[in-house]
Amino acid sequence: MCTVREIREAIQEDCRSQRDMESTEIDRVFQTLPFSQERDLFDKPPMPKRPYRRKKKRYRQTLTAATILL
Repeated sequence: MCTVREIREAIQEDCRSQRDMESTEIDRVFQTLPFSQERDLFDKPPMPKRPYRRKKKRYRQTLTAATILL
């Protein structure tokens, strides 16, 4: 699977080598692409997971025990 960055690099290389385009023209091409406005999700590090909480599990156990007793 290709990332947006790899696609951009491939387009830049193609535009420079085969079409003899300047960087301003290449930038204009990127502005027309749908992914050019969006930021790449994989550029940022992943969001850290929330710490595991045992209190919720104990709370659920007491709730189920209380409902069984009723």
